[in-house]
Amino acid sequence: MGGQSNHLGGGNLLALYEMLGSRRWFCPYAQEKTQHHLIEQWMFDAPCTMMFMSDGLRTNYLLEIGTNPRVSNLARNHMEVDRAFRADPSRKRVVVDPRVTDGCKGAHRHVQLRPGTDAYFLLGMAAVLVQRDLLNRSWLEANTEGFQRIAAELSKVDVDEMARRAGIDPSDIIDTATEFADSPSAAIEQGLGAEQCWFSTCVSYLIRLIVAMTGNAGRAGGNVFYGSLAPPVPMPDRWDEPPRTVAAGIRGIRALAPYHMFSPTLVPEEILVDHPDRIRALHVDTSNPLLSYQDTSRWREALERLDLLVVVDMSMTETARLAHYVLPPPMQYQKWEFADFGRRWPEIICQLRRPILPLDEQDDVMPESEIYHRIAKETGLYGEVPEELVALGQAAARSPEGAGAFFMQAQQLVAQAGDANPLPKLVFWTHECVGPHLPSPAITPIWMFAMMNAMVRPQTVVRALGAEWADRSPFEIGWEMFRRILDHPEGVEVGRYDEETSWRDEIIGFEDKRIRLAPESLIEQVRRARDTDVSTVDPEYPITLAIGVRTRWTANTIIRNQAWRKGSGPHCTLHLSPADAQALGVADGSRVRVSTKRGAIEIEAEVDAGVRPGFAWMPNGFGMVQSAGDGREVVYGANGNELTDSEDRDPISGCPHKKNVRCRIEPMVQPDRLRNGSGRAVA
Repeated sequence: MGGQSNHLGGGNLLALYEMLGSRRWFCPYAQEKTQHHLIEQWMFDAPCTMMFMSDGLRTNYLLEIGTNPRVSNLARNHMEVDRAFRADPSRKRVVVDPRVTDGCKGAHRHVQLRPGTDAYFLLGMAAVLVQRDLLNRSWLEANTEGFQRIAAELSKVDVDEMARRAGIDPSDIIDTATEFADSPSAAIEQGLGAEQCWFSTCVSYLIRLIVAMTGNAGRAGGNVFYGSLAPPVPMPDRWDEPPRTVAAGIRGIRALAPYHMFSPTLVPEEILVDHPDRIRALHVDTSNPLLSYQDTSRWREALERLDLLVVVDMSMTETARLAHYVLPPPMQYQKWEFADFGRRWPEIICQLRRPILPLDEQDDVMPESEIYHRIAKETGLYGEVPEELVALGQAAARSPEGAGAFFMQAQQLVAQAGDANPLPKLVFWTHECVGPHLPSPAITPIWMFAMMNAMVRPQTVVRALGAEWADRSPFEIGWEMFRRILDHPEGVEVGRYDEETSWRDEIIGFEDKRIRLAPESLIEQVRRARDTDVSTVDPEYPITLAIGVRTRWTANTIIRNQAWRKGSGPHCTLHLSPADAQALGVADGSRVRVSTKRGAIEIEAEVDAGVRPGFAWMPNGFGMVQSAGDGREVVYGANGNELTDSEDRDPISGCPHKKNVRCRIEPMVQPDRLRNGSGRAVA
C-alpha cells in the first residue's frame, strides 16, 4: 500500500483486508518510521496515531540528524523555522550529516560524521549526559522510571571510541551534548538518513532518551507528540504478542492506524519461503515495488511466483506490467485528496483537497475507496445493509441530529452482528448509507473521523472551534468540524492540545503516567550498538552509498512524465567527493559503474564538494520505463534498488539500510555521452 497524498482509500482498503482475513499489511511508511511507533509504545504507551517530533519553531536548540528539512516533507515549512533562528542569535541549530546540504546554511555547527554512524554519535551524547551529570534530575524523578538501569549501560560507553567510529572529534559529541543540556529548551529532528541506517531502532530510542534525560519531552520547545485527524484511541490488545512474518519472524507494528504494519522489504521472502502460509496473492495499492523497495531483483523473482497479482494504479508502472489485473483509479487531480503531512503542535491540522480537473464519465475509472467498497459488496463480505440504517443515511449527511441517530443505530446493529472487530462492517455500512449524500462517497472517512473526534476528545476539538462550542453535543461539534474541513481546502485547524496537560492526559497511557526509560529490548539494542563496530571499511566495497536521497527534482515514482523536471539536468547522478573522484580517475559528467553484492548499475558521476570522502549518494524516483514516442522504450535514470539487499535491514522493524549500502565505483570508457542523467541496470 502506498501513494503519497493519496490516503483517502486507506479506510476501505484496511477494512477489506480485515474482512478477507489478510494477515500482513506492508506499507512504505514501514521502510522508514515504524520503529518510532514501537518505541513510543514501549516508553510512553502512546497511541499509534501520534508522532514524536520537534517543536522546532519554538525551541532554543535544534539538533537535526540525518535530515535536510529544506527539501524533505517534514511536518511544517522549514523556512519558517530557519527564519526564526536567523532572527535570534541566541538560538542554535546543529546539523549532523555526512553531506553539506542546504540545511547547513546558517547552522551553528555542522558535524560531518561518517555515513551510517548516527547511533555512535547519539550514544556518545547520551553517555556524556550521564557521565558528566548533565541531567534534569528533578524532571526525571517526577516523570520517569528505569533511569538507573540505562545509566549503568551508558556509564560503560567510551565517548572517544564512539567519536572514532563516527570519524569525528570527541569535542563534536561533548560540545553538542553540553549545549543541548544547558539550553533553556532543546529538541531533535531526524529524517531518512537516521532512519534507514545501521541500528535505526537504537537511533530512535536514543533520541527519545536524550530528550527525556534533559527534561525536554512533552514541553514547548522540546519534542512533543504531534496529533492527526485520527483520534488517539489505545488498543486493548496492544501488549499482546503481535503477528509476525513467516520467514524471519519480524513483528508487525501498529503505526498511524490500528492495524499491524510490516516493512515491504520483507515481502519477497514471504512469497519465496517454503512454508504453507507463504504469500500467494498480492494486492498493490498505488505503489511501485520494483522501483521503490529494497532489492529489485528479488522482487522480480518473487512476483513471478505469485498465483495472483492485482495492482491498483493510474499508470502502467513497472510493477503493473507484471500484474494479472490492473484496476485504474483517476489521477490525483481528478479526485478528493487527503494527506496527513501538515502536522504541527499544539494545533491539529487537516487538509482535504477538492478535485481540480473533471472526471470524464466515459473513463472506466473510480476512486480507490469505491473500488474496495464494490469488491467487498460484490463478494458479500459485509452482507446486506440493514434497511433501518439505509433510511438514516441522508439525514446523517444533512444535520448533527441525523448523524447522531445514524451512529447510535449503527453501533447497536454492529454489536448485534457479533463480529470480533466491528469496525470494518461499520466502515462499509457508512460508505454505502452516508457516502452517496456527501459531496463524494470518497470523503466518508473524513465525516466519520469528525464525528469520532467529537465523541472521543471533544475538549481538544473545542479548543480549535472556540469556547462557544463547549456546551454543544458531540455531534454538533463533529458537524462543525466537518463543515470547516470542507470549507477550507487549504487546510484548517480542527483540534488543539493543552500544552500543559495533554502530554499526561492524552499521550502517556501508563497508569502512573511515567515514561519507561529502560525497556529491556532497547537496552539490548544499546549494548549491540556499543559493542559492534560497523565503521570498518570493506576493501572490496569501500564506498558507503546512500540510495534514495530526496532532491528538489525527485517525487518518488509518482510523476512519470519526465518533462516536469526543469533544465537539461542531469537529475539522476552519483554524487561523490572530489577526493574519491580523483583517486578513481572519475571526471565530472563521466559515466561510472556502481557495484554491490546484489547487482550493478551504470550512472553519470557528479563531483560534489559537499560530500565526505568514502561516501556517495544518488536520488530516488528514477529507473522508470517510458515510451519515447517512436515505439522505443527509454529508461530515465538509474534504479538504486538494483543495488540493495533485502536482508540488509534492522532486525526489529525490518527497516532497510538504504542509506548505508557498501559499493564499489569504477570509471567507464564512453567517448560519446550525453549529460542527461540516464542510467541503467547491468548484468
